[in-house]
Amino acid sequence: MKFKLLVFLGSLALLMNPANAEVQINGFASIVTGIAIEDETEGSAAAPDGDSDYNERTVDNLQESKVALQWSADLGDGMRFVGQTMARGDASTGFQLNYDWAYFDFNVGESSKIKFGRLRIPFYKYSDYLDVGYAYHWITPPADMYSLSFSNMDGVSYQQNMEAMGLDQSLTIAIGTYQGLLSLGTEQVESALENLITINWSATMGDHEFTAAYAQADVYVPATATAGLAGVATAGGDDANKVLINGDLGSFVGVGYKGTFGDIVIYSEYSVVKVDDSIFADTNGGYLGMSYNMNDYTYHVTYGMREAKEKTYAAGTDAIDLGLAGGGAASGSTLNSTSRFLGNGENTTITIGVRKDIGTSSAIKVDLDLYNEDRVQTDQTTAVSEEKSATTLKFAIETMF
Repeated sequence: MKFKLLVFLGSLALLMNPANAEVQINGFASIVTGIAIEDETEGSAAAPDGDSDYNERTVDNLQESKVALQWSADLGDGMRFVGQTMARGDASTGFQLNYDWAYFDFNVGESSKIKFGRLRIPFYKYSDYLDVGYAYHWITPPADMYSLSFSNMDGVSYQQNMEAMGLDQSLTIAIGTYQGLLSLGTEQVESALENLITINWSATMGDHEFTAAYAQADVYVPATATAGLAGVATAGGDDANKVLINGDLGSFVGVGYKGTFGDIVIYSEYSVVKVDDSIFADTNGGYLGMSYNMNDYTYHVTYGMREAKEKTYAAGTDAIDLGLAGGGAASGSTLNSTSRFLGNGENTTITIGVRKDIGTSSAIKVDLDLYNEDRVQTDQTTAVSEEKSATTLKFAIETMF
């Protein structure tokens, strides 16, 4: 479906103006490598050898590496076509090719724009150039904030630029759908977001930048693809609807700030993600950081945190026998133990790093990530406390061309 959409939009763009379209090709690349200096788990009866399956911090020569080509065709009269293809590094399967963008871009007057096709969802401050490592000082943006496992949608967006109250402002409204993988606990399952609506506001006043975003959608995650929920779906009834993710309202709220004070820059973002009437955990997280610029060098430190709050169920629903046998999950487990398994606890990350700019469009980066996790892990019937720490040293070369 992704490939068909890209081919259709690209072919339509060429048919509309095959001879006079001005085509521009750009690209970017990130080559990332690293070493896990520490990766320890303590206090887990389920993982006595100190190897936790939760939030594995393994680093290798492919993970987080990527290379992309972006092309735009100027079709005249304020219209153009934009497409982007990217190969992402994967620790187990090598580089995987995806079609991230494929949309038409229409100028409406001098200060408005409409996009139609496959778009980037405007969740965060760095959403528009989330994959362009050269655009920021980290090797990757803080995962405690940039935690959603998806970033694109199929739909339409409207952007209005304006100046008011001494602020240069931009308001973007996007409407569409998403079909693909969503994270539920430690699992990646095929899911859907229907009636997805996103509103993003950004403003600049001198050396100060502000962002705010709100998004909502009807969330669908198949019960048969999620550990422990197939039994609930079979039981049916009102109690099951309080647990299953079958069209429940999901919401995202995020805010951000960046301030420049000479050579010192302070930046932060914070978000809250919820899915009502479902077993999906409520999560909140963000980061606060500072960087110091000295000639071609940028030194930075960032503190990130994320917390997941599992849902709890009264005796009426908690009595459902999920009947989980094998696969590390015991039969007779309850909804509360499953809820803990799918999301709970908190973690923090301290990132210390340096970036060295080379020429006009390349940079070398070194990041040290200090990660700590305090969660209640469970084998579905017995909850145990588990603490995990990981120290990762990463290196990257970033470029734009």
